[in-house]
Amino acid sequence: MKGKWITTALLSLMLVTAGCSNGGNETANNTGANQGGTETAGENSGGSKAPAKAVWFSSIDFWNPPSTWSTDPNTVQGAITEKTGLTFEFNIPAQDGDTKLNLMLVSSGEAFPDVITITNDVLGKKLIESGKVWDLDEFLKKYDPESHLLKDFPADVKETIIDRDGGFYAFPSHINSEDARKQYPPSGQFYIDLVDYASNGAIVVNENILKEAGLTLEDIKTESGLLAAYQKIKEMDLKVNGAPVIPLLVDGKNYQGPTLGFLQDSFGAMPIDKNGVYRDRLLAPETKFALGFLNKASKAGYFEPGQMTVDNAAVKADMASGRVFTFIGNSADTSFHNNDYWTSSGPILSDAGTKPVLNKSKLAGGGWMKTFISKSAKEPEKLAKWLSFMSSKEGMMLHIYGFEGIDYTLDAEGHLVKTEKGIKDATEYMKTGLSAFWPFHHTSFSYSAQQPPNEETDKQAVTANRVQSAYGKAEETVIYDGSPLGLPADLFPADSKFANDELQIKTYKEAQIAKIILAKSDDEFNKLYDEMIAQLKKLGIEALDQERDKYVQQKKTEYGIDVKGINS
Repeated sequence: MKGKWITTALLSLMLVTAGCSNGGNETANNTGANQGGTETAGENSGGSKAPAKAVWFSSIDFWNPPSTWSTDPNTVQGAITEKTGLTFEFNIPAQDGDTKLNLMLVSSGEAFPDVITITNDVLGKKLIESGKVWDLDEFLKKYDPESHLLKDFPADVKETIIDRDGGFYAFPSHINSEDARKQYPPSGQFYIDLVDYASNGAIVVNENILKEAGLTLEDIKTESGLLAAYQKIKEMDLKVNGAPVIPLLVDGKNYQGPTLGFLQDSFGAMPIDKNGVYRDRLLAPETKFALGFLNKASKAGYFEPGQMTVDNAAVKADMASGRVFTFIGNSADTSFHNNDYWTSSGPILSDAGTKPVLNKSKLAGGGWMKTFISKSAKEPEKLAKWLSFMSSKEGMMLHIYGFEGIDYTLDAEGHLVKTEKGIKDATEYMKTGLSAFWPFHHTSFSYSAQQPPNEETDKQAVTANRVQSAYGKAEETVIYDGSPLGLPADLFPADSKFANDELQIKTYKEAQIAKIILAKSDDEFNKLYDEMIAQLKKLGIEALDQERDKYVQQKKTEYGIDVKGINS
């Protein structure tokens, strides 16, 4: 259960572009400050007459903040410059960002970036071990001792980060924890539902095509019902703007994480058996049901094998075309919330009768995106002020929501209501900068600051909640606290036999799973599946699971959570 699709499941990435932020002690009504406050033209709070430039590197290739930094104070970026004295040049490789950062760590010829944002925990450890990045407590005490982050950062989140990294080295995105919610309580039931039920893994259903086919959500709740619906749509030869309807869209080349993962959840596969012993989900019998569903869909031509090789841009383009009937995977990969015809039928109920499961960990997360500050940065004072500002209430109100009276208003209770312009500009964040700074989104703050949306005030948020809460709200879904099951990415030392076995298993299973899904007959499917289980055991998966179980049992005791398998 690794990878960005799981991490983002904690936070509803649809609201990444709708808004999340971290709090400080600044007031929410910051229109004057957003416009540059009382500072004189050409001067800023960083103390210099011309802003300094910092280089911001990120390995997240689908994060696309504006490539050109505007210094116009009427823009989000310009207002940030007015407050911090900094502009930014982004270095975001189109692919292999982790590899490029690894090379930077060992290269003496290339300048090291000032700010680094990544998602890879193991790479984060390498950054820390290199000695090139600051412990943020030390950094702020030295360069911004009055920072709100030294006073109000959620203790449970900080504890998770320190437990993971050995210190407070990385600023986390999308903070959402019990301590954060004590500081910023949800503004209404809408956000409570997001906390309690939402997950990014989903079957996303096109309501327009559903109705055109004479179907209802109830018709497609079961495995057999959904497959029958695919067949009906195929036989009807439905078209949208002259192009044929796609019955099923999988999550591109990363489908084995989000698409297969959602089906494993739906069909009840868990990384632990009924005795409470850790077991890789690949070995769970329910995983065969999940693979079987994809195999049936493949054999019947409900999705094209080419879908399993495309990048995220192609997935988004298909979703935006309006001709996808269902998407299965990480809903946050799709920008589905831009169109209000999307809905969800919840879990896909297996014909085998197993119960769908949902892991809603109570443990505070350590951030999906993790942002580090380089010790070689030329403007440490400005970067410290910038870090404090970007994570403050004032800063979040600016870079998530824009300018009061233009991009949002405040209702009688002081809750933020986005204007049409604010909503539009947030969807075009790559141009506008509004809501573009994902590393500083703070989910608990946003759920507290925003007015609970409705169809009139924010259709996008309503659409997203409808889709992403359907699985968790379904009466058939069993929600469990899987906090002890979260394995660290570096559980096995890099030079160990276990790490080598883990890598071999990863390479093998990716190739074998593709073969299983594309098997031409039931006999071939069963043969390839049995081969996979035998080869996984031969490659040492059971020995790996024994080691993982030691960690899990330790955490079960530490957290006081005795989680056990629901089905097998």
